Amino acid sequence: MCETKIDIQKIEGDFYNIESPEINVDSIINVIISDIALADVKIDLTDRIFPAIVDKKINYNLLKSKRRIVLQYKSYSSHIEKAYALAEQNIINGKQTAMCLLNGMYCNSLEKYDIDSFEPDIIQVRKYADDIIDDVIKQLRTFVYKSANVTQFKEQVEIGINVVVAHAFVECFILENPNATN
Repeated sequence: MCETKIDIQKIEGDFYNIESPEINVDSIINVIISDIALADVKIDLTDRIFPAIVDKKINYNLLKSKRRIVLQYKSYSSHIEKAYALAEQNIINGKQTAMCLLNGMYCNSLEKYDIDSFEPDIIQVRKYADDIIDDVIKQLRTFVYKSANVTQFKEQVEIGINVVVAHAFVECFILENPNATN
């Protein structure tokens, strides 16, 4: 058995060894992920064709390795819309709030790569597109697991995170919209 021993010599400033308060707060995204996890989905891994509008966005942003999450989204697309509709019934501005959170995570990712989140340089976005998506997934994963209402099974959470991020990509809250160019 291995142990990790930490020797703390001196602590300066305030130190609180308590649970973070956000761990006791429910998350809208977790409600959506729970609904996705409960969906009865027939996944066809051989269907790799994207709708033209999604394909256009993938190509515009030069998305490569993270295209696979769009394939996951494709199988769950009707279910995620139902999950957002249910969230809207139970939570005021549920979908809008979730999308704003995801867009904020996108902006945080842009800033990590020194890209202006107010007026993103598409050349820079393209250069880091897969890394940006990966970073948004990591931010969302951290957010989801720090919420009180985490879905029961980790595998469902992981698929749900990918599907939610891919949906935000398709809805143009993450990465750039090819139709919004000057």
